[in-house]
Amino acid sequence: MMQLRPRWLTAFLSVLLALAGANFTRAGETRPFAASPVEEPAFAYPGRPDELEDRVLDIFEAKCAFAGCHAGTSAPQGLDLTEEGFKASLINVKSSGLPKYLRVKPGDAGNSYLMGKIRGSAAIKGERMPKGAAPLSPEEIKTIEAWINSLAADLKVAAPRRQYAQAFYGWSLANLPTAEPVEKGAFMYRIAHRFKAPVAQGFDQLFGLDGGAFMMTQLAFPLTDDFTFSLARSGLNATFEIGGKWRFLRQKSDGSVPLSAALYAGVDWATLKGIPDPANPTAGNLSRTDAERFAIFGQVPITRQLGSRVSLAVVPGILLNGNVTVDGEDPLVTIGVGGKFAFNEKYALFSEIVPIVSGDETALIVGGPRVDGGRQVFNDTFVAGLEIKAGGHVFHLFVTNSGGNTTNQYLSGGNLDFADGDFRLGFNIYRILSYPF
Repeated sequence: MMQLRPRWLTAFLSVLLALAGANFTRAGETRPFAASPVEEPAFAYPGRPDELEDRVLDIFEAKCAFAGCHAGTSAPQGLDLTEEGFKASLINVKSSGLPKYLRVKPGDAGNSYLMGKIRGSAAIKGERMPKGAAPLSPEEIKTIEAWINSLAADLKVAAPRRQYAQAFYGWSLANLPTAEPVEKGAFMYRIAHRFKAPVAQGFDQLFGLDGGAFMMTQLAFPLTDDFTFSLARSGLNATFEIGGKWRFLRQKSDGSVPLSAALYAGVDWATLKGIPDPANPTAGNLSRTDAERFAIFGQVPITRQLGSRVSLAVVPGILLNGNVTVDGEDPLVTIGVGGKFAFNEKYALFSEIVPIVSGDETALIVGGPRVDGGRQVFNDTFVAGLEIKAGGHVFHLFVTNSGGNTTNQYLSGGNLDFADGDFRLGFNIYRILSYPF
């Protein structure tokens, strides 16, 4: 009978024990991560009981929680992964993509939708996160998994009380600027359309959509958290708008600062060739850089959020040299008023009106002044519409009596009589984007 020497017996038993403890994965299944403890960094928060949570927050802040992604009240699907909101946004909150799952099920990482999103599971809806970036490292994924498994199954998280209130999500209402700059770390891209023909043209002209549109594109780049530089271009008179918005007051949720306020100022430069010199029409056309081509504007948007549904804005403004076809025109003084009623986080109704206090006689109205009974009639710009916040986008769909997009264009009034049911369609699309580098 063969006898096993002790070292052979030890090796044989080791192999048997290893096989007994192995966790085989069947075809089509994903092998779970090993249950071994997460390796501890040498200098990370020594002795703190919430160390694991801090490490998860570090990952979110480095990979997810910045402007244009999962940060602030305008984060897609309300998923705010900043320190202020990440637990309330994740724990026991139904996934927007697959509501039968919780984003984070306390104590159960295997059934938390967040794990599927960061692992790129075939069962998720949409893209693997972080979107458009390298996947999290295995160590980062294990840290988040360990954090979820460490949570008590009956954990309840109250909604955070945010330090600042945000009356409006976007850079502007349809036209009037809000007091909100673009958050540092991202930039804004806006597309604006005002259809030329009125809705009253009916189905044959598809309610004005067949008549073309006045269009504008705009980019805005934050230089600080409270100052944003913007550049826009409208096809009307080939106008460039160069402006800056400085927020000098920010409403706080505790009421200690009751409103937000900003200064938006800049210049509209009409670069179209062939504009006659209004001071001397027989002398020819304005040069490209003639001072008459530059309209200077300043506005002070003052906003306030009243509860969770109602927001208001008052925007006094002034426009100097606003009519490129008139020499020595009067300053245009306006007091814009706007408001929003939110049904929920996604949908809201909004409206704005921009009454001209003085200077309308020499205003340059897009489409020309309206004539009624043989005399010119000036109509203040009016807008009413729907706001939709989806993902990182803000959409405005509205009706308006003005074809203007740039500040000097819409401050100068409209050429349709809204009170008589005469208006056109328009829309804005705002997108907050992360830098590609």
